[in-house]
Parts: sequence; C-alpha cells; structure tokens
Amino acid sequence: MTNQHNPYSGNHPAPNQGFDFKGFARDAAGRVIARHDQTTDTGVIWSATGKPLTRLGAGRYSLTQDYLVVEKGMVSTDRQQIRTHEIFDVDGRQSMAQKARDVGTVTLHAKRANGEFEIVQLVDIPNFRQAVEIINATAEDARIRMQRRANAQTLTHEGHQPVANVSNAPSTDLNAELTKLAELKAAGVLSDEEFAAAKRKILGL
Repeated sequence: MTNQHNPYSGNHPAPNQGFDFKGFARDAAGRVIARHDQTTDTGVIWSATGKPLTRLGAGRYSLTQDYLVVEKGMVSTDRQQIRTHEIFDVDGRQSMAQKARDVGTVTLHAKRANGEFEIVQLVDIPNFRQAVEIINATAEDARIRMQRRANAQTLTHEGHQPVANVSNAPSTDLNAELTKLAELKAAGVLSDEEFAAAKRKILGL
C-alpha cells in the first residue's frame, strides 16, 4: 500500500492542534514594521510607528522638509505623500483608551495642488504632542521657503537681483532649531507663549 503524503506532518501542525494564528499575525506585523522603519533615512526630521493594541495594521510615518509620508497596511502597503507646504492645520487628540497606553492621534488638514481638501490621521502615535509641534513648524517653514522662492522668481523676471543672493549671511538649519524648540516645549521647559515667541524669532517673523 502506497503511503500518502500528510500535509500536516513535520513542522506543519494539523488544524486545531495548537497553531497560534494570532501570534503568527503579530510576528508578520512586526516584520513589516521593521522593514518600513524610516528612522535612519537621510533627511528625516521626525518619524514614528503607530502602536495599536493588536499591533496589526500599524501606520508608519516620516517627515522631511518637503514631504510627510504615510504608510499603512500589513502585507500590501498603501503609501501616501503630502507636501509639507500643503499642510495648514495640525491637531492632537487622546482618547481615554489611548491615554492608558500613552499614545494619541494626530489629525492634519491639507490643501492639495488641485484645490481639494484632505484630512489625514496619524493614529496611536507615541509623543503625539511633540509630533504636532514638529509637523506644524515644518509646514510653516515650507510655506515660508515657498514664498521666498516665489518672490525671488518674481524679482528675477522683472530684471532685479534675486532675493536669495542679496544676503550673504550664513544660513542656519531651521529644521534642527525648530525640532529642538518643539522638544523643549514637549518637555515642559517652554510655555506656549515662550514657544511661539521663540519660533517667530527663528523664522525671522
């Protein structure tokens, strides 16, 4: 009599014989998170990975001078890029359940190039208040840089020297300064008024 192959022999447990499907899903989610971890990417000002209760479907978020990248999905990744100058309002909220886990949700509004408005949520973010400050500051800096470029192009078109070449003062790393400022506010070193005044000073407003 010919022996038939048993698909559940060896390292493959038979159904209902102890296979931990939830554990397998959690491990898979952890591998996806690690694969998409962007904390070491060049130019990243801020990054975070959502921490939902189940760890399933955690979002990955990273911020550069020009883009906020939002990635969601466990197996197939839904990747969205938002230009920082399109972000005009950022707010943070924390439910009672999130408070117990010391995470929160960051909600941002963006006005796209085609004129459409979009609401994006970064869910279950650690240090979400700091994230709000950094994203807000980076978006404001991006709008200022965009306006300066527009002014320089206008002056060049009219035959004048571009604004960017008028000053020979050394440039400063605005993003680094704004990030440090946001960290000080998140740590409670600066009040809201002190933070706003220092940010205006850094941005030259």
